[in-house]
This record gives sequence, structure tokens and C-alpha cells, in this order.
Amino acid sequence: MRLFVCLIVLLFCGCARLAHLDELLTLKSVSDSQRDIEIYLAKQEKGFTRLEGDIKNNRLRTGEFKRAIIEKYSEPVLTEKPETEKNNIKEILLYRHPTNYFKSDRIYLYFDAEGRLASWELKPAQN
Repeated sequence: MRLFVCLIVLLFCGCARLAHLDELLTLKSVSDSQRDIEIYLAKQEKGFTRLEGDIKNNRLRTGEFKRAIIEKYSEPVLTEKPETEKNNIKEILLYRHPTNYFKSDRIYLYFDAEGRLASWELKPAQN
């Protein structure tokens, strides 16, 4: 009799797990996505902090290619291609802290037609 009761309990437990498998997989997917977002934001924050430090300590050099800048400092928040060319600037990258939108310094990197860093601008956050 005990064996029969154990088999019934196991059978019902197994059915309950299978009945909610889709929901469990969805929760796992959400958890994985949240972890991916946290990793991405940490990478973006680290890149922004490194770029800001390099500018303030005069370590950023003109002439570097855009792809090298992105590899070193991560992806920009915004990429803009100005409609009118001014001072041979073909592309502008905007960097700022990934979560402190309004309390963050902004960094603009200006690239020429060859994709090389021509200049940059650090705009302090407004209080």
C-alpha cells in the first residue's frame, strides 16, 4: 500500500511540474535576461568611467579609429551623423552614465571622414 501511495504522490508531483513547465521556463528566461542587462549596464558604466577618466587625465588622443574607441570604452549611447559637415566632422558619438541620465557628465567624441577621432568635448552635468 505504501508503494502505491508513493507512486501516486510522485505521479501528481510530476504532473504539476509539467503543467507549469512553460511558466517556469519563462521565469528562468526573465532571470537570465535580467542578469544579461546587469552585465551590460556594468560594462557600459565601466567604459564611461574609463573614458571620463582618460579625458580628465589627458590620456585620450586624437587620431584613434572609432572602432578602437568603442572596443576600449564600450558602445556609445547615441551615434549621430550631422546633416551639414562642420570642421570635417562626419560622426559624433555621445557617452554618458548608463543609468544616471540627468546627473551625468556628457562626452561628445567627434570623428572625421576617415573614422578617426578629431576632437572631444566634456560637458559637466547640470545640477
